[in-house]
Parts: sequence; structure tokens; C-alpha cells
Amino acid sequence: MKKIFCDLIKLSLGVLEKLSEEPTACQWQALFDLAKKQSLLGVCFAGCSRLVERGGLVPKQVYYEWLAQAGVIQLQNEQLNHESEIIAKMVMEKGYKCCILKGQATASLYDGELKTLRQPGDIDIWVLAPPKETITLGRSFGQICYYDYHHADLDFFPKTEIEMHYRPTLSRNLLRNMRLQRWFKQEGEKLILNINNKDMSFATPRADFNLVLTLNHNFWHLLYEGVGMRQMMDLYFVLRNGMTIMEREQAKLLLKRFMLLRFAMASMWVLKEAFGMEREFMVCEPDEKSGRFLFNEIMTAGNFGQHDPRLKHDGRKNRMFLMGRWIKHTMRLFHYYPADVLWTPIGVLRISMWRRWHYMTDKHISRDKR
Repeated sequence: MKKIFCDLIKLSLGVLEKLSEEPTACQWQALFDLAKKQSLLGVCFAGCSRLVERGGLVPKQVYYEWLAQAGVIQLQNEQLNHESEIIAKMVMEKGYKCCILKGQATASLYDGELKTLRQPGDIDIWVLAPPKETITLGRSFGQICYYDYHHADLDFFPKTEIEMHYRPTLSRNLLRNMRLQRWFKQEGEKLILNINNKDMSFATPRADFNLVLTLNHNFWHLLYEGVGMRQMMDLYFVLRNGMTIMEREQAKLLLKRFMLLRFAMASMWVLKEAFGMEREFMVCEPDEKSGRFLFNEIMTAGNFGQHDPRLKHDGRKNRMFLMGRWIKHTMRLFHYYPADVLWTPIGVLRISMWRRWHYMTDKHISRDKR
């Protein structure tokens, strides 16, 4: 099924004209389930539709269920684009620079109809202000549900979660984290692109910033729960938009500086095999060994590791049990990313202490939902 699924992805992206083999009715249902597991229902529906237009056969029950799901995704994207514009405008009217991250910003890079078929999640917005100012700003808009070293969760829209970031991304590897935060502080608003057109009216990340942000985000999830094919597709479109050859070379230096090059090499292999990415768009050489490992992790774990049978439990919340389960997960990664596995306990403690200290000293915290 992996081969047919990757063919369907390539068909959706316009890389292939047809599938390498005709799926059976059972296989079509399996493809639907796999696309759902990887949060690629919308994008894969584009490939399914192209196949039908060219005379391919898709079981009616599967096709109409897929069609319905795609319609819901399109409506969700329309809603989140509108809400992203609202929250960005509100922040700017308060006198702060801001930038929509990931989600709707990345969706704007997708080709044609795929812009509306990327499965959305929440809204991430980077406010260029210190943590205390950003949290105060969030409280002026609505109720802060939670905050930590990275962002504050804002309860503003009835159905959409908002993460207000004072740090665009982070790492439990404290050396990488220090370099990342220094870069964000030094570059500041230079990392933001203001886009004003009929599709978007909010700022989005600069190409190299977007690459670092996406790779670090994907790596974070691989280390601590699992990364899915949707996140790899985001990386695919980030790489295909807005970078010259010279900018790719400069971006490669950034990845070395932030110790993300090995994960980038594994990601390039996945993009080549699963998406048909051409070498000209890659930021570094693909590495087959680490790439195969990453691909197997993606296909096993699903979106954000939500379908990983190795992380399933019977409802037990005993800390020792959960810690043992997490250790088993990270030990699979030790061979490829030993430094990050070893940094994790220290990073967890550092980030946890930041939150605990701020909650202890925050006189407004009792008003927030804990």
C-alpha cells in the first residue's frame, strides 16, 4: 500500500499522470484510511478526482465520502484564512509586528486548488514582543488558557485555537535553542514577508526562516511523539517556493548552524521517494539510510504520532509507565540523533522551570483557565 499511496500523492501534486497499478475496492478504502491517518485527505482527493476525470474507477462510496471530507476541509480553510486576517489585524492595530506561522501561511504556498485542500489545524501567530507583553496583549483580546516558554494559547474564536508565539519555535537541545532564539532576536522583522493580495492579507515567513521553522517543527515532533506526511508535504512546498540557488546554499549553512542538516538530509530522501521532489529544489543531498528510517516512522505513526501502535496505552497515566513508553520511543532515534536524545531531559527541565517560575510570579494567572 505504501507504493500506491505515494503514487496517489504524486498524482495529486501533478508529478504522475496515473497510478502504477489499479487499486481494488478494498485498496481504495485502505487508501482513504491511510490519507486520513496522515491528514492528507484533502490533497489526496485532488489526485482521486484527476483519476476519475481521466476515466479511472473509484468505488462510489469511497469517492463520495472523500468528496464530503474535501468540502469540509475547504470550508475550514476559508474560515481559518479569515480568522488569521482578523487576529493579525488586531495585533497590528495594537502597534505590534506579527506574522502567521505554519498552517495558513504554509497553505498559501501550495499549488492551485491544493491551497484550499490542505487540512488545517490551529492558528499560529508570532508577535514580535517579549513574553510578558505578548501574554498581556493576548489577555486584552480574550482568555489565556495556558502559556509556556514558547507560546500562549488564546481562547478567542469559538472553534479555532490560537497560539500566540513570542518564540517562533524552540528546541530541547539547549545549544540549538540558544542559536535559534538569538537568530530570531537579531533578525526580528527582517524574517517577515508582508503579502497583500487577493488570497492573503497577513504577513508570512521569509523563505529561509520558513525552512528552518518547518524543519525544526518536524524534527521536534519526530523526537517527542511522531511526525506525519502532512508535515513533510508542508516542507515540500516550502522548498519549492521563493528560493534561488544562492539562497539554498545560504539556507544549508543555517541548517548546519542549527544542527538540523542530518534531519534535512533524511527529509530530502522522503521528499524524493514519496513526493517526487526534483534535486534542484533540495537544500542538501538526500541520505537514504536515515531517510528510510524517517519514512518508516512516518508511515507507522501517522499525523503527529496519533496512530502509532507503539505509543498506545490502556489509559494508564502512571508517570513511570508513561516515562518508560517515552524512553522506548526515543531509543529508536538514538542511533540517528544521539545528541538530541541526550539533551532532552535537560531541555524538559529548563522549559518546565521557566513555566513554573512565571506561573508562580504571575498575579493574573488565577484568572486564566489552568
